[in-house]
Amino acid sequence: MPNAFDNNLPRRIRFGRGVSALAPEELRRLGLSRPFIVTDKGVVAAGILGRFAEPFARAAIGHAAFDGVAPEPPFTCVADACRALLGAGGADCIIALGGGSVMDTAKLVAATALDGRDAASLAGIGKVGRRSLPLVCVPTTAGTGSEATPVAIFSDPVSGTKSGVVDPCLVPDLVLLDPELTDALPPLPTAAAGMDALIHALEAYIARIATPLARGLALEAAHAIGPSLRPVCADGGNQAARDGMLLGANLAGLAFANSSCCAVHALALPLGGRFHIAHGVTTGCLAGATMRHNLPAVGADIERFAGALGWKDTRPGAFADQLDGLADAIGLRRAFKATAVPPEALSGLAAEAVRNRRLMDPNPRPINEAEAVAIYRAALGVNG
Repeated sequence: MPNAFDNNLPRRIRFGRGVSALAPEELRRLGLSRPFIVTDKGVVAAGILGRFAEPFARAAIGHAAFDGVAPEPPFTCVADACRALLGAGGADCIIALGGGSVMDTAKLVAATALDGRDAASLAGIGKVGRRSLPLVCVPTTAGTGSEATPVAIFSDPVSGTKSGVVDPCLVPDLVLLDPELTDALPPLPTAAAGMDALIHALEAYIARIATPLARGLALEAAHAIGPSLRPVCADGGNQAARDGMLLGANLAGLAFANSSCCAVHALALPLGGRFHIAHGVTTGCLAGATMRHNLPAVGADIERFAGALGWKDTRPGAFADQLDGLADAIGLRRAFKATAVPPEALSGLAAEAVRNRRLMDPNPRPINEAEAVAIYRAALGVNG
């Protein structure tokens, strides 16, 4: 018999090219008519906000927007967005239009906009408890899976540390998955987001607390990501690959939302936070070394996961090398090794990573500080 578990899922998910244009129809179905859109300046500059808002104008639905979400956002982004919302005269729902940073910020805006709670005080597990406003997520990248999860990650720009807010009430009410919104994503962000989605699925599958639903979703994510990641990095205009990556990223998000990420993410968070490396670059380049460490505990699972990816060589012993080869082929290792991470920083990074019990405890094999340093050294190519 399986252990007891909870599964948390969005109430409604719609997938398809052009489905974002149906947002007014979906809001009416929910009895909503005054959306507040949380986004960032990159989405605005790419013309995505303008295109997304056109159907609202045609449907005579007014909206306001906040475009001040920063990459790797601090908690202050939440307060800034809440002030903008109140200054615009209020709203009856929040729409997140963007990548993981936007969706994470919007989750906390939806939770705190009407009751004035300090977002930073909600860091941890199960501290949110309630949401002020309904939440709609419309991702514009295929990677984070934040639209499917009860997790929001924020950074401290002074210390470089990152904090997670984890609560079931952060799971959105509605998700619109429109691959058209990802078509113009540049090559490196496409590669980083896509590799992060693959690692989400992998860690959700091997985590010690994975639910049966999560394991099934993780394999389905691998089925979508495996044949799509390399092609979409080679040709951003490959619509079939774009479609596969957005679907796979969402399935991977659903998987780890009902399981957990593990040591790859625990190791990635302090490294990315302190040295401002894109999250998907860090997870993609740490994955091989971390899986070599995990291999004694997950051999059979690795073989099944490699098969789901469509890899011809499914031997567990070859898996880490293939992860490294994929990260190299899509440009992540080049970007990773170009960052200046001094060897003397590794012990501090390792100590912080090992303290992250939320992510380390589900890992299939324990990792101590010395082993964490060894993983960092292997990923960075640091000798000694």
